[in-house]
Amino acid sequence: MSQNRARKHHILPRKYLERFSKDNKIWVLDFETKKQNNPRLEEAAIIKDFYTVKTIDSQEDDLVEQKVLSYIEGKCDPAITEVINNHTFSKGDTWALLANYIALMYTRGPLFRQKILETSEQSYSKTSDELPENEEMYYEIMNKLMKEKPDIEVLPFEEAKQIKDKLEIFADIPRTFYVVQMMNFAANMVHIIHNMTPNLLCARKYFDAKFVTGDVPIIPIPRTPSASSTWINNPDCDLYFPLSSYCCLVLNYDSLPKSNDVSSRRIAWINHLVACNCTRIVLSEEQSFVWTRENGTVSSDQNEIIEAWGAEKKTMFKGTHIDKNRAPICRNDWGLLRSKDPKN
Repeated sequence: MSQNRARKHHILPRKYLERFSKDNKIWVLDFETKKQNNPRLEEAAIIKDFYTVKTIDSQEDDLVEQKVLSYIEGKCDPAITEVINNHTFSKGDTWALLANYIALMYTRGPLFRQKILETSEQSYSKTSDELPENEEMYYEIMNKLMKEKPDIEVLPFEEAKQIKDKLEIFADIPRTFYVVQMMNFAANMVHIIHNMTPNLLCARKYFDAKFVTGDVPIIPIPRTPSASSTWINNPDCDLYFPLSSYCCLVLNYDSLPKSNDVSSRRIAWINHLVACNCTRIVLSEEQSFVWTRENGTVSSDQNEIIEAWGAEKKTMFKGTHIDKNRAPICRNDWGLLRSKDPKN
């Protein structure tokens, strides 16, 4: 293992953060600590060893952060700059490059891992409820488990049946598995994104209102209250993705791309979406930013926004609710989602 490997991993690319920064610094509103600070870009939106993986040559390797993610971001950066500056997708393979970038941005953050972890634990807890109902199945699975782990202690069927409701199920998912799933899922999404219509919402430079972003930068929003937020092949759902303080990408299945200037109130509404959908942090160029309260009025009070959604961040389950007999557990702690690989 190289002692010089990079350990500070940006869950949002540094080039992306630059577009919401001023003088190489960015404001970070943290719902977990209930504080706002103004770090340099090098220290913003970081989780140590988030993308560190096991490889054939090394127990811990930073190649995904240094080679894969950095390469894709560097390749796509000119296309993003063109879109922001020219408000167009017309040149060459601009949209094809951007589709790769968007797909990776959708999967690279903590939310993707939270969904995997929460859904896995729901699946395991459902299995633990069903196994003690079928003695033959119970011993069949336990025998397989004992072959893999001879030291494991297996409870008799009747005893397992009696204590099943008292069991707490926790998943321990290796970090390399998370990273592999991130890359596979992003690769499968590229053609889906490419088939969508890109649109731009632009903030006028003389506005005080600017777009913000968060650790969940891409947000599916139904067009009507009755529409589904499942966005793939859904014409009644938009994907919002702030690209900079002055530009927000909107993906949908409309026929023609559009580029429109938007009002301060619309910007405040999009900032509301970012703040209420992030798992922990909102990032902005200015310390104060506009956002829309639930009653539709506009605020720029950051203390108020923390009070409005702070408690919600700790309890909002994002995975698939499989086991209807057990309450789902929110697993959004970044230390947990960083995970570890088992040592050989």
